[in-house]
Amino acid sequence: MKNNIIKTALILALPILLSSCFGQHNNAPNEGVNLDSERIYGVKGGEPRQLQLTYPDDDGTQAMRAIKIREKLYPR
Repeated sequence: MKNNIIKTALILALPILLSSCFGQHNNAPNEGVNLDSERIYGVKGGEPRQLQLTYPDDDGTQAMRAIKIREKLYPR
């Protein structure tokens, strides 16, 4: 008898406890920071501003260095 009362109370309490997870009770206002900053987001609707990175031509030394490191880490 006592177990039935406890089970019934838990079954009735479960929807009440879960109701706080849904709907208007679980909404936090999201007022973003720096939404109007052109430095962070750029001009809205405009072209992206990117740095023109140029890398020097590789004469094969970087590739040889990578091969030597790979051979040292993973010997055959």
